[in-house]
Amino acid sequence: MTMAHPGAPQWETDILGLFVQRDRHEKAFTNMVESYNGLVQKLTFYVDQNKHLESSAQNSKDQHDKMARQVSVLREQGSPMNQKRSAELEAQVASLKDERAELYKTQGTNAQRLLDLNDILRVKDANLAQGKEDIRRLTESNTFLARKNQEMTELVNEKNVTIQVIQDELTTLQLEMSKLDERQRDLERENAQLLQRWLKKMNEEADKMNAGNAFLENEHQDQSALSPSVQSPPSTRSLRSMGPESPTQSNWRGASSIFSIIPQISSKKFTAHDAEVNTVSLSNGGSMVATGSNDKKIRIWDIKTGSLKSTLTGCLQSVMCVSFNATDELLLGASNDNAARLWHLGTGRPRHTLTGHIGKVFSARFNPDSSKVVSGSHDRTIKVWDLQKGYCIRTMFTFASVNDVCLLDFDGSTIASGHLDNNLRFWDARSGNCVKEVTGIHMGQITSVCPSTDGSQILTNSRDNTLRILDMRTYETVSVLHADGYKTGTNWSKACFSPDGQYVVSGSADGTLYYWSTREGVVEKTVKEQSSPIVGVSWVNSSVVSAEKDKTVVIWGTTARRPTIYEK
Repeated sequence: MTMAHPGAPQWETDILGLFVQRDRHEKAFTNMVESYNGLVQKLTFYVDQNKHLESSAQNSKDQHDKMARQVSVLREQGSPMNQKRSAELEAQVASLKDERAELYKTQGTNAQRLLDLNDILRVKDANLAQGKEDIRRLTESNTFLARKNQEMTELVNEKNVTIQVIQDELTTLQLEMSKLDERQRDLERENAQLLQRWLKKMNEEADKMNAGNAFLENEHQDQSALSPSVQSPPSTRSLRSMGPESPTQSNWRGASSIFSIIPQISSKKFTAHDAEVNTVSLSNGGSMVATGSNDKKIRIWDIKTGSLKSTLTGCLQSVMCVSFNATDELLLGASNDNAARLWHLGTGRPRHTLTGHIGKVFSARFNPDSSKVVSGSHDRTIKVWDLQKGYCIRTMFTFASVNDVCLLDFDGSTIASGHLDNNLRFWDARSGNCVKEVTGIHMGQITSVCPSTDGSQILTNSRDNTLRILDMRTYETVSVLHADGYKTGTNWSKACFSPDGQYVVSGSADGTLYYWSTREGVVEKTVKEQSSPIVGVSWVNSSVVSAEKDKTVVIWGTTARRPTIYEK
C-alpha cells in the first residue's frame, strides 16, 4: 500500500486516500501505483519550482533590505544632523584644499632651497678640492722644510764641532797668553832695571856732553873775534825727527809725496785661489797683497815675486773683505759666516774672532792705531769693536744692508757707509747717531766707499755703472765718473783713489781697468789683462793690484816715476 509523502499537502493525502479506497474496491493497486508515479513526477517539478521561488524571494528580500538602507540613508541626508555633518565635511575639504595649496607653496620653497643648497654644495666641493690641493702643497712644503731643517741641523752640528775646536784652541791660547803675561812681567821688571841703568848712563853722558859743550862754547867765544861764525849742521836728533815713524793725523792714510803715474804694465799675473776671488788689498807698505775667496781662505802674496807667503784659515764661509792695519802687522777679514777675524801676520795665527752680526759681513776696517775695528753687515748694522777688550762697544742700526764702510778721521769717530738702498750715510761712532744721509746720488746699490788721502773727498761706486766723488764739507757731488763699456760687475766691487788723489781706478764686468782723472772727470786710460768681472782694486805707491772673480790677480806697475814733489 502506497503511503502519502511526509509533509505532503492535505489534498495529496486525500487523493491517496481515495486511491487507496478505490484500489481496495477495484483492481488491486495498479492504478494507484501509476497515479503515485505521476504524482511523484509532479512533486519533483513542484520542488524545483519551489526552490526557484525561494531564490526569487531571497533576492527580493535582499533588494528590499538594500532599498531600506537607501531609504535610511536618504532619510539621514535629509536630517539637520546630516546637513551639519555635510557642512563640517565641506569646511574640512576647504581646509584641506588650503593646506594642499600651502603644501604646494612649501614644496616650491623647498625646491628653491634645494637648488640653493646644491649651489652651496658645489661651492663647498670646490673649496674642499682647493683645501686638498693646499694640503698637498703644504705637505710638500713641510717635507722640503723638514729636509732643510735636517740640513740646518747637520750644519749646526758641524758648527758645534768647529766651535769645540775653536774653544780648544782658545784654551791653548789662554795658556799661551798666561805664559806670555808672565814673560811680559819679567820683561817689564827687566825693562825697568834697564831703564834705570839707561837713565843713569844718559845722565852721565849728559854731564860729559854738557862739559864738552861748555868747552866748545868757550873755544867758540875765543875764536869768534878771529873768524866769522859758521852755521852748525842740524843735529842728528833734529834730522831723525823729520822722518815719521808712526801714523799721525796728517799722514795716517799713508799719503805719497810723489805724483802718481797710471800703471800700464802687467808685471805679475797668477791664479790666487781654487774658488772665486771676492776681494783684494795691498799692504800700506806696498810689499804684500792679500786676497779673499769663496774657498774660505785668505792668502798673502809677495808683490815683488808674486809668490805665496802664507795662507790664513778659520773662516767658515766666503771671505768678502780683507784689510791691513797701519803697521802691516795684522790682517782683518770679513766673512759670510757673520763674523770678522784678525790674524797676526808674524805668526799666522788668529788673534780675534768678532762675532755678533746675524747677517753676512761684507766689510771691516781698522782704525789708524789698530785699537778698534768697524764692520758693516747685511743685518743692517754697523758695529765698532774694541780690540783691547775683544767685544762690541757700539752698534748702529743703518736701516739698509751695508755693502762697505770706511773711516774718515784719525780717531775713527766718523764712519761712512754705502748701502743696498742706494744711499750714502755718515755716522758718529761716539754717539751712534747718523750725522748725514745722502740720497738720490745713485740709481743702484752702492758697492764701495773710499776716502781720498787728505780726507776732503769720498768716492762711491754703484751698480748703476757710475762712480761719484763727493765733497766732505758740503756733501755735494763734485764729479760723476762713467764710461762707455764700463759696468760694475758685483755687489761688492771696490774702487779707489790714487795715493795723490789725482786719479780713480775701478774694474768693469768685462775685466777692463778704467782710470779717471778726478779733476776733469774723463777716462785717462783703460788696460785689460782679465776677462771676468773685477771684484776689487788697490793702489799703493806706484803699484795697482786688480782681482777678477775668476781667480786671477794682476799686479800692475810703471817703468819710471816723475820726481815732481806733490804738496797737499
